[in-house]
Amino acid sequence: MATLNTNTSTEFDNAIKELWEKKVREDDARRSFWDKFEGAEGSGMPIIIRNDFTKEPGDLIHINTMSELGGAGITGNSTLEGNEEKLSIGQITISPDWVRHAVAWDKKANKEANFDAVLAANPRLSRWLSRYKDADMFDTLLDNVTNTIYAGSATSSETISTSDTFGVTELDKISLALRRQGAIPMEVRKKGKSEMPIFGVVISEMDWYNLQGDPEFVDKLAEAGVRGEDNPIFTMAVGLFHGMLIYVHYGIGGFQGTPLRPEASLYGATNDDSTTTITVGASTAKNYTQFFDDAGTLSIIDSDGKREFVTYTDKTNNTFTGCSRGQTYGGVSSSAIDFSAKAGSFVTQNNHESRVIGFGAEIAARTWSQYPKMVSQKYDYDFEHGVGIEACYGQSPIKNSDGDTPNYLVCKCYGKNPSNTI
Repeated sequence: MATLNTNTSTEFDNAIKELWEKKVREDDARRSFWDKFEGAEGSGMPIIIRNDFTKEPGDLIHINTMSELGGAGITGNSTLEGNEEKLSIGQITISPDWVRHAVAWDKKANKEANFDAVLAANPRLSRWLSRYKDADMFDTLLDNVTNTIYAGSATSSETISTSDTFGVTELDKISLALRRQGAIPMEVRKKGKSEMPIFGVVISEMDWYNLQGDPEFVDKLAEAGVRGEDNPIFTMAVGLFHGMLIYVHYGIGGFQGTPLRPEASLYGATNDDSTTTITVGASTAKNYTQFFDDAGTLSIIDSDGKREFVTYTDKTNNTFTGCSRGQTYGGVSSSAIDFSAKAGSFVTQNNHESRVIGFGAEIAARTWSQYPKMVSQKYDYDFEHGVGIEACYGQSPIKNSDGDTPNYLVCKCYGKNPSNTI
């Protein structure tokens, strides 16, 4: 008797794997901030992509970049032959490396089919990958910046005060600084015979909150050409002001702060006023301190509005260690707060410091030698299961022949939480 020509479990496994990997990649690209700024070599996009799937971790991948012409040319009857300008071609060298993560379960914890557990893991892993890549790109840019400017009248992190919030003056200051350092614009818009170079700026949600409180910005935003939908790079912009496209990088649900504005909260009742360890998370499984400097100064505001500056020498996923309490920062003195009943008090970097990145074209390069791929593991006679992703990529800021990064800069501001009283 004939039987139906059924698929085997192996065939289904292969189909599930291919669809699973595709969905992870698509979800990752959709959620990631910097992925929307990618383009091939010569595209003039902020993030230059070159993939080489023949390379292994540790191999070098080279990406060529080209500078604008800067020669004087010739005038009058001078001979051009022999006075041509050579194209200035630079090269970024990137060594890709592995990034991996996974989740696991057993049959007792998951009585439903393993197929459902795999699908449930998919969006969590794709969100993790997009967070990881974005944080990695922000760290890459912030750790290699050549030029830093400051909001308001501040001249350093120590001198940032409550009046140095992000507003239209800072937008103009960033635009001017980018032009002066020779940044390549993302686009040049023409209106009649006039040309306007277009740059971008990415701000934290706290700086976006402060910017919306600037009356001049509110008045001008209605007149600005928001979201030029004929160009995909502009679909994320919340506004265009004086040639600056404004993008907001929001915090991820379940996580405090962003690479642009680190933030955490005091945890538990063990942080008395003499401790040298500040705890900001329940466990080490989640990286609560990821966006903070490796060592530096914390600003802590309790529920009564009292502020304390704390210096620290090291950090773990959920603590700041080597702390010295009640410090003076930027000429402002503080005293130790009794943390025993202050769980949930805000912890920020320096004096509520936020960072804004102003950028043009070709600010960084990224290369993949393996797109995100599904990996799985089974133990104990198929009782324990794990599923994860592995990928291999690398990225680097684009520097000129002097080792500078002329196509972007950082502006540091006072990014106070609006619920704080200081």
